[in-house]
Amino acid sequence: MEALRKKAYKSGNCIHVTDISPGLVDTAMAKGEGLFWMMPVEKRANQIVAAIRKQKSKAYVTKRWHVHTTINKNLPFSIYKKM
Repeated sequence: MEALRKKAYKSGNCIHVTDISPGLVDTAMAKGEGLFWMMPVEKRANQIVAAIRKQKSKAYVTKRWHVHTTINKNLPFSIYKKM
């Protein structure tokens, strides 16, 4: 997404790129045991549209998914591999 964002900016066109991390969406593809923070499709879609309208560069849908992602990115690998 960063490469597309940079290319769009350099081209001078009015193109804005939003990188969406939607988390777990309640669809048939995401069914399984032990899944948490599942959100209805309509709610996720509304949050994605809002992020695009605000022209955010990166959007985590929902805020709690952002917390989850941040924690995972900062975990030492020795802890991460045991999860």
